[in-house]
Amino acid sequence: MITATRQGEPYCVQLSNGRILVPSDTQKGGNGGTAGMRPHELLESALAACICMSIDMAAERAGATLPTVTVRVAIDRQDRETGFNVSLHFATEPSPAHEALAREAARTSPVAQTLGKPVVIHPAAIVNA
Repeated sequence: MITATRQGEPYCVQLSNGRILVPSDTQKGGNGGTAGMRPHELLESALAACICMSIDMAAERAGATLPTVTVRVAIDRQDRETGFNVSLHFATEPSPAHEALAREAARTSPVAQTLGKPVVIHPAAIVNA
């Protein structure tokens, strides 16, 4: 579970998983700042990190040594659809087998699988301290 707690500055939030603190921030209408990543950047970060880890795990299972890979994710928000443009950048030219392994790992990463399903946001529960 992640908690977000509003900080003193407009739009500044501290995120926590109970062990690690991460700042998040945004700027709107001249308010806010740059204390941390914007919410959509955090969403892109979750997908990029998961894909990167999934590629490492797939290579390990296959007994393969892949060149260093950098995962880039850009969100494309449209009226009726949100897309995630994923690109894999290898430090050196991968073999066709390594490229296929990385593509499949990216496609089947847990966060990619989650984002590929319909998402339901349940109404917020109000809990008084």
